[in-house]
Amino acid sequence: MKTYQWVLVLFVSMVHFSAFTQRMNVVPFLVDLRDVYGVGYAEVGGLASAFLLGYALFQIPAGVLADRYSPKKLIFIGVSTMFAASLLFAVLHTFWLALLLRFVMGLSSAMLFSPGIKLISAYTPRAKRGLSIGIMEGGAGLGMLMTLTLLPLLSLYVNFQTLFIALSFVLLLLLVMFLFLPKSGEGKRNEQKIGSMAGTKRIRLIDLIKKPVVIRLIGISFFGLFGLHGFLTWLPTYLEAVGGFSKQQAAWVMAVAMVSQIIMGPVSGKVSDWMEERKSTLVAGSVMLAASAVWLLVFGDSGIFFTAILIGTGISWAMAPMLTIASELIKESEGAVISIINTVGQSASAISGYVFGLFFELSGHFQWIWFSCLLLFAIRIVLSLGNLEDEPENPLAKTGHL
Repeated sequence: MKTYQWVLVLFVSMVHFSAFTQRMNVVPFLVDLRDVYGVGYAEVGGLASAFLLGYALFQIPAGVLADRYSPKKLIFIGVSTMFAASLLFAVLHTFWLALLLRFVMGLSSAMLFSPGIKLISAYTPRAKRGLSIGIMEGGAGLGMLMTLTLLPLLSLYVNFQTLFIALSFVLLLLLVMFLFLPKSGEGKRNEQKIGSMAGTKRIRLIDLIKKPVVIRLIGISFFGLFGLHGFLTWLPTYLEAVGGFSKQQAAWVMAVAMVSQIIMGPVSGKVSDWMEERKSTLVAGSVMLAASAVWLLVFGDSGIFFTAILIGTGISWAMAPMLTIASELIKESEGAVISIINTVGQSASAISGYVFGLFFELSGHFQWIWFSCLLLFAIRIVLSLGNLEDEPENPLAKTGHL
């Protein structure tokens, strides 16, 4: 790819890095925020939920907008809104206003996801799109890793609210970077076509959802993220309750999984580009996650760092190809398809914590959680079989042009 194309990919990756730092930054500091606002744990937990609620509610509208208007302009609006809301959240100490601001931050984050992938599709050829989206996913993983590991360490020396302000100004830096983004070339022409062709051949949202291949992608997203969050939510608790790990030791295990995800995201994309199809890496990622569930069922916490590497690698190989397929599936409706499968996946993530918690409460054994994850990943593998790519409606998918 040319330099301007790499610039766009790295820019979108930085946007996703910043979005995930804002999404997760309250998690290590819920106890501190409880004292700041003078509320209980249930109320302060709403700060995380408010972001996710805004993110989920605006996913599909953001995807539809990405198919109608310039994704670059939508990202600019999203980053600007998140900068203002995050800065106010960092300096104001009124709880109801904090909830509202977190909700607005979630809305603005939705403006970054589908438009970000749409922008990558506009500027990169199909032969490099898997790698490009893999790099973007790596940026999101890096944001999560930094927020959950580095911020707590820095808070020993710097007030956490000062850290929140610093993260907000990273968003301001992104706004400045808009001045240096490519303003010409084939990618720009493709981007302009999105708006100029608006309404000409677009498939209605309800008709998209009825398409068999989209239904399969919805299932792949739902079952995959349902099982995936079983790992991410309950593995640390399992290590502490059953394995006798300290919180710090459990955190190191999860850090290894996140680092593996960051490193292997671009690798999975590169492999799918080299193979000239995405399904094999998608299935391989699901198999890795299923193998992780089997390992936990049979061997428990033995070789736990190997399991963490397998989980992190499985996440990257299972998620990035799914998003790449969605971005290439149906001409002029990529944003809507991406937003639909992401909304379903996020909904699965939201309910998985309660469902798996209920399983553990009723059975008293973590094995039921790992067995359930195994079944979910097996269903995902079955749904991934058969043709998933190059729909007749998208004859230009192989060329990388919109």
